[in-house]
Amino acid sequence: MKICFSASTFLSRSQTFVTTQVLYAVRAGHQVSVACKEVATDAALSAEDQAVIDQVQIIHWPPAPAPFLRRLPAPVADRVIARRNARAWRQRIDAEVIVAHFGYQGARIARAQSGWAERPPLVTIYHGRDVSVEHKRNGMAKYRQLFSDGDLHLTVNRCFGDLLVKAGAPADRVETLHLGVPVERYRFAPKPVGTPLRLLSVCRLVEKKGLDVAIEALAMLRERQPEIDWRYDIGGDGPFGQALQTLVTKHGLGDRVRFLGALPHDETLRRIAVADALLAPSVTAADGDQEGIPVILMEAMALGTVVCSTRHSGIPELVEDGVSGLLAEEGDVTGFARCLMALLTTDAAFLASNARQTVLRAFNEQTQMTDLLRRCQNAAGAQRAGLRADENNPSKYTRIRI
Repeated sequence: MKICFSASTFLSRSQTFVTTQVLYAVRAGHQVSVACKEVATDAALSAEDQAVIDQVQIIHWPPAPAPFLRRLPAPVADRVIARRNARAWRQRIDAEVIVAHFGYQGARIARAQSGWAERPPLVTIYHGRDVSVEHKRNGMAKYRQLFSDGDLHLTVNRCFGDLLVKAGAPADRVETLHLGVPVERYRFAPKPVGTPLRLLSVCRLVEKKGLDVAIEALAMLRERQPEIDWRYDIGGDGPFGQALQTLVTKHGLGDRVRFLGALPHDETLRRIAVADALLAPSVTAADGDQEGIPVILMEAMALGTVVCSTRHSGIPELVEDGVSGLLAEEGDVTGFARCLMALLTTDAAFLASNARQTVLRAFNEQTQMTDLLRRCQNAAGAQRAGLRADENNPSKYTRIRI
């Protein structure tokens, strides 16, 4: 197939799932293009992966707004921009199926393709704030045209799919497709929990990651069980960094908590492998922002490191409390502290083995990518069938639901 992937930024370190899908599709023999506003310059690709990316056609879209638009009233400027985007999309895109990452990008493409007699089917993948924030803001009103014109809406967890249907997306075009990790590349090395207890979080330092809950829980643990020795490393950067450091100082935990800054992916995996537990105490942010299912949880489970997380968004679809990891209610400091204490008495090998099997079965990158490409082929095939069925009236496009 000719597949066009579309995202705001390509090769972004925070959206490696887009790069993964592009690499997989090229290696599977498809002709791949990427439509994006910009290409990140700090991507850490292997020479082998870079050689694959070099085969991909990069299409810069949407075009930068012309300076004169700033002098126009906002409603007029919006209409002009929409027309320019649509014209540029029609001129530049040659694909049998479009895969848009995030609802925002899918909505832009639906507008750009509006009114086409024949257009490539549009598959939109929804990841997180594009569902949860937009649902809280106004019931996902900005996706009305996308819900009508989009051929397939894929969500990275089941609860997001339920929200899409509640907001008006046709239920027969909403499906769940979990992201995955390359499990076979991760050496499974479970280990007994030791002392000091080595705890790790690696993420963007933003509200929804809930690291303040982890710090408060560790302060509680030190107060109630001072005999337990532990160390907590935090990798990553972001707008919540200073607030977290202030919280550590407030509780006098500076000798036990380290901020490591942003880490390369290889270093992240190395640190996960030697940690006793990966902490991901995710919460719903004030603006409604939620996780999909954090990929780093899948990575830790594939490596054999116990995970402590929360019953937040799609996380329970990956982690079963007491079976493949430990879960507390989101925002529950006391409950998260209990999870930390349970690390010392729980059978870590039991949790690790079940966690690895879960990822192998349902979050395996190769299986999930094969499934995505199958769904794309179904979408392209359904449209070709629809156009053939309506060949006596070529100006009319007949939707075939898949």
